Amino acid sequence: MKIVQLFSMQNKLNMRIVKEHNLDNSSLFEQRRLAFLVELGELANETRCFKYWSKRPASEKEVILEEYVDGLHFVLSIGLDLGFKEVEMTNEVDLGEKMDKIDINTLFLTLYQSGSKSLSHEEFQSFFDTFLGLGVKLGFSIKEIEEAYFAKNRVNHERQDTGY
Repeated sequence: MKIVQLFSMQNKLNMRIVKEHNLDNSSLFEQRRLAFLVELGELANETRCFKYWSKRPASEKEVILEEYVDGLHFVLSIGLDLGFKEVEMTNEVDLGEKMDKIDINTLFLTLYQSGSKSLSHEEFQSFFDTFLGLGVKLGFSIKEIEEAYFAKNRVNHERQDTGY
């Protein structure tokens, strides 16, 4: 994964939004955390993993991937707010093996807990790994995640162009 590029792209989008909306970037940390939690909830809703009372299947893979990368935008933004421009990348195979041992609902709850608090640098690395692991658990390759991020980042810039 081109993690430095993802952080750089997210920083450019964040700075554009800050400038065009006349915001103070330093005051947006809490809003970004809340936005992450909202996106995480939307993702959980599309996977339907917690809906034990329902027989309806999860949404299509493309819908779930789009919701996932919406969350990735805010994971990167939180990292940027904490001073990160890159993180260590866990090998995809190792990450997959680790995620096989964890229930998907537990992953969502872990991310809710982490996303709800102020994170140290070490905690952010774990938060990032867990979010990336969730993507792998959902059946996405690192390459699919990266490509979907690039595409959604373009969409987010286009939305800014049109006054979204």
